[in-house]
Amino acid sequence: MAEVITMRCPVCDGHQFSLGTTVMDDRYGEPNHYRLAHCQACDHLATAPRLTEAELPGLYGRYYPRKDITSEDVRRQAADAAKPFARWIRWCKGTDNQGQYGVRPGESMLDVGCGSGVSLLEAAALGASAFGIEADPNVKPIASALGLHIHFGSLHDNPFPDRRFDLVVMNQVIEHLPDPDIALQRLADRLTHQGRLILVFPNTSSLWRHLFGIRWINWHIPYHLHHFDLAHFSRMATRCGLKVVRSRTVTPNLWTLLGLRTWRHSPSLGQPSPIWQVSRSLNSPGSAPNQASSLTARARVRTVLLGVLLTLSGVINRLVDAMGWGDSLVVELRREGAS
Repeated sequence: MAEVITMRCPVCDGHQFSLGTTVMDDRYGEPNHYRLAHCQACDHLATAPRLTEAELPGLYGRYYPRKDITSEDVRRQAADAAKPFARWIRWCKGTDNQGQYGVRPGESMLDVGCGSGVSLLEAAALGASAFGIEADPNVKPIASALGLHIHFGSLHDNPFPDRRFDLVVMNQVIEHLPDPDIALQRLADRLTHQGRLILVFPNTSSLWRHLFGIRWINWHIPYHLHHFDLAHFSRMATRCGLKVVRSRTVTPNLWTLLGLRTWRHSPSLGQPSPIWQVSRSLNSPGSAPNQASSLTARARVRTVLLGVLLTLSGVINRLVDAMGWGDSLVVELRREGAS
């Protein structure tokens, strides 16, 4: 008989979850075991035990890799969005699974969980006024250097209290929140009359989840506290007075390659995975000339092979996305009654 734990379900408001497979952090080395748990009332899938809002800043500040990112890195990445053919390139790479690309000139946008702040710079380049909320304290120097409007803390702090937003974005964030239904209700209250929510989150009905099983990279334990498919998410949104007006799936090609690498790698509890570490230059200053040449030749071969793999994964992923089986869901919502 399955072991049972008491947690509140954001989809149906049930409180009993059956504990399943044991899982752990296979990316950044958080040193505890967790379980995948199913709501006994609606079968929503969640991580147990569930972390609290108070625990999140410490978790991300200690284990997440943004402490190595600089403001120049962010500025350079945001500049790519304005280059010629950028929209087509994003589609080919599967990187158009970002809500800020849906903003319109003159709109006010709030990105909840804005990470390094790239999305705010991109939205500003598209003619919007951009604001963000972020829990990771590692981003503070970046926000200061770039003059970004970021509130460091929680949505529940009621940041930017005098503003209403035409677009609220959550890129790969809703699954990180202990109480995602409460967050949706609060965000609905921050919208203008015709305001929209665009949320992006992993799709547990994806082809890659079924192929990789427990080694699927988007379990991302313990940072992902909830694991949604479209049906369960839509049910939760309806309870919050919101309706899904459109949805699609998008699979970043890089996710597929990382998934293949992770599938072959055996993680160790409490140890960061080399797959998820920032790569260093192959040619260190102390390399001997002949060694450097050899490394360069090997690097060129790897670059060519990587390009071939990315191209193949891109063709497959665009077909998979068109069938609705992609790795991330992009969902647009409006308040019930809004036209």
